[in-house]
Amino acid sequence: MSPPRAATPARALDDRVRELLSGLSDDVAFLASSEAGEHYTRDWSGEWGAAAPVLRPRTPEVVAELMARLSRAGLRVVVQGGMSGLVGAGAPQAGEVVLSTELLDRIEDVDVFSGTLTVQAGATLQAVQEAAERHGLFYPVDLGSRGSCRIGGTIATNAGGNRVLQYGMTRANVMGLEVVLPDGRVISRLSRVVKDNAGYDLKQLFVGAEGTLGVVTRAVLRLQPQPRARSTVAVGLGSLSQVLDALVACRALFGPTLTSFEVMWQDYVRHVTGVLSVGRDPFAGACAFQVLLEVSSFDTDAAREEARVLDALSQLAARLDTPHVVLAQSGNEAAQLWRVRESAGEVARSLSPFLSFDISIPSAALEATLPRITAAIAGIDPTLRPLVYGHLGDGNLHLLMSCAPAVAARVDEAVYALVAQCGGSISAEHGIGLAKREAFERQCPPAELDTMRRIKRALDPDGLLNHGRVFTP
Repeated sequence: MSPPRAATPARALDDRVRELLSGLSDDVAFLASSEAGEHYTRDWSGEWGAAAPVLRPRTPEVVAELMARLSRAGLRVVVQGGMSGLVGAGAPQAGEVVLSTELLDRIEDVDVFSGTLTVQAGATLQAVQEAAERHGLFYPVDLGSRGSCRIGGTIATNAGGNRVLQYGMTRANVMGLEVVLPDGRVISRLSRVVKDNAGYDLKQLFVGAEGTLGVVTRAVLRLQPQPRARSTVAVGLGSLSQVLDALVACRALFGPTLTSFEVMWQDYVRHVTGVLSVGRDPFAGACAFQVLLEVSSFDTDAAREEARVLDALSQLAARLDTPHVVLAQSGNEAAQLWRVRESAGEVARSLSPFLSFDISIPSAALEATLPRITAAIAGIDPTLRPLVYGHLGDGNLHLLMSCAPAVAARVDEAVYALVAQCGGSISAEHGIGLAKREAFERQCPPAELDTMRRIKRALDPDGLLNHGRVFTP
């Protein structure tokens, strides 16, 4: 008879977690490391993950008890939402326990008087949008991953998306939070009032912190009036200078009704429509740049609003000297145009192994900086061909390219150095996570980095929550 097999580290961790769940079996769904599957080990980038036991609490209240028990046991925890991230923040490392918010998916309340929605952290962005719409309201944060990303994740990363131009990042749309601290204590400030200057605005400490300071369990989100109509417009242009002129002109012509200003370089459009066979190019490759506009309307007179939009587009075409202006005539046509822009995730997968950049560049520096970036990339490897698109209305650009791991670090360093020189940011909306940590630590001013570490130590002295994300301890 063979001797009993020694427990592997993963099995031993599973057993420790099972012991901690005593009395909580009805409130927590547990998956052992061997049962969890790839969904819980890897984010959209496909990197970073290790097998780990998974805890899926069914109520926000049990999250506090779980965190208290895990803290007393000295076990490291990584918080997960929809795993749609690209920087490894939610991917478990060896020895970590996953706390998934996916079962915390209730829309708890929609208050039409205060224009707010109270929601648990595991609800998808799409579920929140649909709940708001059923009450004639509108949650403006919008991402291509709306069907899979979770509200807690959008808060942890301060997600941006397609409508930042008018409505701001997630931070501007969060009115209150409930957060479980690493030791299990709860901060519950589910405020529905706009004016609240009573003490520090602690919720903003957790927005964009990538789960390193606490676990978001509930949120109060700010809703907006639902537009009566939205117009989707594609504009074809020949140069980046012309694109920037278009941004200025659109702001002047449409004012606050301009809710999106997205730009796609022709190489990106060609890859999506040609290689992936998704959507269509309304200009059949004739334009070096394609601008996608969304114009929202609150006018009760549809004919008057249509005339206003058409007049503005006529003026825009004249100012830019372009005949390439297409107004979508139906919801289906609008969806076809947006599908091209929202296929970035599929583009990345098709380029694997891929390198992804999520950078902010001041608009005034864009014409000078972007050619320097593409030249630096070509200088490292002439075969690299970045596909570029982004939310140009707020200065956020994305670059995707197929890139061998052997040169990825050099490309990272070159791009981020040029972004820093122009006063931009190495992370516009995706976060730092594990993927950008070294670059962030190189470029973050020492006083700022030290302050962040002091805050982390104050709330998580043992470094148990999302350990090593954003910066090293």
